[in-house]
Parts: sequence; C-alpha cells; structure tokens
Amino acid sequence: MSNSLIAMIYGIAGSVLFNVSKGMQRQSIDALSFIFRKRRKRRAGESRPGSAKIVALYATGFVLNNSLGLFAILANRYAPSSYYTSMFGTGMIALMLYSGIILREPIHPLQYAGAAVLTLGTLILGYDGIVREQMTMGSTNLPVAAVVVGVSLVAGLVLFIYARRTRSLLVLGVVSGLLIGFAASLDPVLKGIGQNLGGGGRYLPKLSLGWFIFLASFLFATLSFASSQWIFSRGVRASVLIPSQNFAYIAYPIFFQAVSLSGYNLTAYTWLGLFITILGTVIMQAMIKKD
Repeated sequence: MSNSLIAMIYGIAGSVLFNVSKGMQRQSIDALSFIFRKRRKRRAGESRPGSAKIVALYATGFVLNNSLGLFAILANRYAPSSYYTSMFGTGMIALMLYSGIILREPIHPLQYAGAAVLTLGTLILGYDGIVREQMTMGSTNLPVAAVVVGVSLVAGLVLFIYARRTRSLLVLGVVSGLLIGFAASLDPVLKGIGQNLGGGGRYLPKLSLGWFIFLASFLFATLSFASSQWIFSRGVRASVLIPSQNFAYIAYPIFFQAVSLSGYNLTAYTWLGLFITILGTVIMQAMIKKD
C-alpha cells in the first residue's frame, strides 16, 4: 500500500471519529450550562439533568475529539498534511446521521445529498495527492508560513466581529465554523512541519525548532475545541457549524501548502476537488432555516 493511501485512511478514520465527537459535545453541552448556572436561582420546578450520563457522554466526545491529533501524527509520517485533511469530508454522513437520529435536529434530504457531494470532492482531492510527486512538510518555507498564518488570524478576527454584529445564529455558525476549521487545520499542518523538519519521515520531531512547532500545534487544537464549546453554548446547531468547519479544515492546508510548501502547486484536480467541496457545503446549507 502506498504512503498516500495510508495517510488517506488515517484521514477517513479521524474524520468519522471527530465529526461524531462534535455531535456528542453538542448533545452534552447542557452539562456545562448546568455548571454555569448552578450559582443562580433555579426556576421553580426545574429538575437537575442526568449530569452523570451527560458528563460521561461529554468525556467520550472529548476523547474522540482529541484523538484527531494522534491520527494526524500517524498520517504525517507518510505524506503532507493535505493528504490527511482532504479526506475529512467523509465523516459528514456520520454527523448527519448522528444529528438527525440522536440529536433529532431537522435534517433535509438535500443535506444528505450535499454530504455525498462533499465526500466526492474530498476524494478527488485525495486522488490529486496520489498522483503528485512525493514530498514532505519539511520543505515548508518557514518565514512565508508565519506570514500566512498571521494574516489569516487577523482576517479571521475581522470576519468574526462582523458575524457577531449580524445577530444571526446562522451567520455566526457558518463563520465560526470556518474559523474553528482554520484553527483545527493548523494542528496537523504544524505537526507535519515539526515532524519532518530536518529530513526523514518520523513520528516525533528531530530538531529543537521542530519540537517547538510541533508543540505549538496543540495550542491551535485547544483553541479549536474551546471555541466549538462556546459557539454550541450560543445555540448554534451542529448541522450548521460542522459543514463550514470541515470545508475550512480541508481547504486551508491546501492554500497553506500552495503558498509555503516548495514543489506543491495547484492542479486541475485540486481546483475541481475544491469546487465540488464548496458545492457540497452550499447544498448542505441551502435547506437550513435562517435563525
């Protein structure tokens, strides 16, 4: 089995577990809500939720959410980060099933069709990776990469401020999903750079600078997780947040590598895969009622 396929399989496994974990976190967010209001006067007749069960569910979602980093480390040993993240749309069907059956959120059949289109787009991106010449994240131009991340952070902050001012949960959910996906995508990207800096595919960094970059990735993973909890507490539905989050998680590493990774160029397959991915996201959002 080729290194590219191994990385893609890790991406599929990580996608399913991560998406299901988000559904679990949305289901158990009442546990956090209870903690925040425990010092407030409770309404007459309000009963305490089954906190033990909810906390257990939340803990399971937390573990599955953080397993994503492990799959990223395994995949980065074999191929650049985009090979792993390009498979992330495959978990969308699992999330739709979880949201519809377990969370009982209203899911239109067109959203399932959109998930299938999104999956097709990610598969094309995966094929794009297979036909490329082998390369590693160790060839990243670090100064350029730092500028790209810095500009992205500033642009994201401006976009988030705009979303808050619209007072629309739909807009807030879509924009927050994009930003959470951006932060989450930096986890495998930075891990990949750290692991491969200094040459040779490995599971852990070789150089001191590599360790610094590798450890920095956990900050973005934590930011992504904490942000998703906050946005869920604002009432945003998982079926709104996750599509845009997954799109950003898929697209940003490709953009990042096109700008800063030596030898990585956008091909016809790349553009086609991104177009179909965008189309799938739009289809999934089309039937969601505006808040």
